[in-house]
Amino acid sequence: MVHEINNPMTAVSTYADALLKRSLGQPQADAADQEKYRKISDNADRVLRFTRDLVSYARPAKEKPEEVDLNAAVERAIGFCDHVLQKHGVKLDRQFGELPHFLAVRQNLVQVFVNLITNACHATPIGGVVTIVTRLEGAHVLASVSDTGSGITLEVQSKIFEPFFTTKPDGKGTGLGLSIVQGIAENHGGTITVESVVGAGTTFTLRLPVVTTTEG
Repeated sequence: MVHEINNPMTAVSTYADALLKRSLGQPQADAADQEKYRKISDNADRVLRFTRDLVSYARPAKEKPEEVDLNAAVERAIGFCDHVLQKHGVKLDRQFGELPHFLAVRQNLVQVFVNLITNACHATPIGGVVTIVTRLEGAHVLASVSDTGSGITLEVQSKIFEPFFTTKPDGKGTGLGLSIVQGIAENHGGTITVESVVGAGTTFTLRLPVVTTTEG
């Protein structure tokens, strides 16, 4: 069903972008038409984001676990989020500890941090800081993503991992990102938790067991 939606919406998005670019290159183009092209493109992209999130929520990546360097996975996610950091004028503070390699699905871990870093950027005012800390704690690796935003109320914290729950404006979020993150954490035998103080920022912490051998 998702593919049946994605195929025509991809075409709509592609053609709307092409029409907008052509129009922007014409000095006498109608500004009202350009705005219509933008709205078509934005709404098509909104549908495509939703279907991608829906697939990730319903069917996480099935790759076999492999030996993973968590710090490297975080760095890869940061690379994917570079445009978001720049757009929101957010500074990044890395505080990486020395970690052992462990078995995990690399793609899923990258997806976790893309979600967490993106959310942190959205919550952080211009000039704010997103801090990523990794460390070893006993038989677990921990990675936290903190922002300097306005914080989250206790009521919202109690619902934040529920599917389709979002505090973002209409069209800005699907409400599936943190549900996907929680599912990935649990599939790895780990947890994701949130701590927040209203007016002082929020920290999400991923805790994963250091698994080095497969059973059987």
